Amino acid sequence: MFTPKWKKEAKMLHKGSKKFLHYKRDLLKEDRISEIEARRLDLKKAIKGKDKEAALEAGKQLQATCENALPRYKGPDALTENVEVFFVAIVIALGLRTYYLQPFRIPTNSMKPTLNGFIGEELSQDKWPAYPIRIAQIATHGRDYISVKTDKEDKIVDLKEYQALHFFTRTKIVFSSGRTETVPGSARALIDVMNRDEITKLAGIKLAPEDDENFMKVLMQTTLPANFTVAEGYVSSGDLVLVDKFSYHFRSPKAGEVFVFDTRKIREIRDKPGYGSHYIKRLIGVPGDTIALEGGETRMNPYNGMPKKEIPSGRSIYYDTQIYRNGKKMTAPGVLRVESKEGYYDGYSTMDRLKRGSENAVKLAYKPSTGLSEYWAMGDNSQNSSDSRDWGTVKEFNVLGPALFSLWPFGSGHWGIIK
Repeated sequence: MFTPKWKKEAKMLHKGSKKFLHYKRDLLKEDRISEIEARRLDLKKAIKGKDKEAALEAGKQLQATCENALPRYKGPDALTENVEVFFVAIVIALGLRTYYLQPFRIPTNSMKPTLNGFIGEELSQDKWPAYPIRIAQIATHGRDYISVKTDKEDKIVDLKEYQALHFFTRTKIVFSSGRTETVPGSARALIDVMNRDEITKLAGIKLAPEDDENFMKVLMQTTLPANFTVAEGYVSSGDLVLVDKFSYHFRSPKAGEVFVFDTRKIREIRDKPGYGSHYIKRLIGVPGDTIALEGGETRMNPYNGMPKKEIPSGRSIYYDTQIYRNGKKMTAPGVLRVESKEGYYDGYSTMDRLKRGSENAVKLAYKPSTGLSEYWAMGDNSQNSSDSRDWGTVKEFNVLGPALFSLWPFGSGHWGIIK
């Protein structure tokens, strides 16, 4: 015979409540278990007695008892939820940084004007823009205005560059009196902001504008009078770029692109004081290539204000040098921009001509699967770049990835895809 619908539903509820007890027994209190068992017994009696009304009522009570048997879940408060979101965001950011995109601050101007490092500009305080504009320039240009003066007769004994919070570059000025003053930016940028003319006048010495090494010696030896303006102007932050750490796992580096590498086991870099752990340059040659630096005008040092320290005695510097890769002149857009000398580009230069077909040409090793294949790197600011011309090749295990995007400052003129 046909079973009434109410009886089928009652039996299903009775069976389901049994499963509920089995699944949730470890979470239920003893009094709740006893109450559910009692309601199940009431429902079973109503089914056996074929009492529809009693079965419906017992079913409602059993369902309500099961629904209210477990402790209510209390959702996290706003603070807890925000903390969880914060830590999840950190984990995601660390994952992206480790495997995909790593932010990298340009430390020097070796790639200028393609990318800028810290730039210092001397500017008297009476020419500074209004305060609201200076605040806006922090966001748009990463620009900080600084003014450092002596409070009494004193002497500078050290400039200590360091990283604040592992990200912000700061320079501490240490005076012989024990006074210190910290300013934003690199030590090199601070030197560009210093009152060079007055400092060298106090010392009774004339120096070329680019002669930072000798200026530092003069600075440390010169006693500065009270209320003397040591530095006044602004420092603009170096470009913050994103490095693509993913692409080189699936494609080979391409000559002409801008790339980032670490300095492990590049002894000529590691031996320098204040060396950086990562460098950014333009990739000129890849494993298996032969690189030659040819042509150009020969100019004996000193020329155009270039300090003698940059060229060893008895050597010449070759300006307007052209780069040849595997016997052919390079035509990569980035290389041609540098050679064009248009805008702020000054062309390539070298102290040694590496002629095609001669023993001086550089043959880059190709050693697959060893990590020792070689790359040739050069800065776009050739005359002020320490690169493969100085310390040799970059090994494959040093290569991090192509520089993908200039993220900040927005007003540097470099925001966007790096080419």
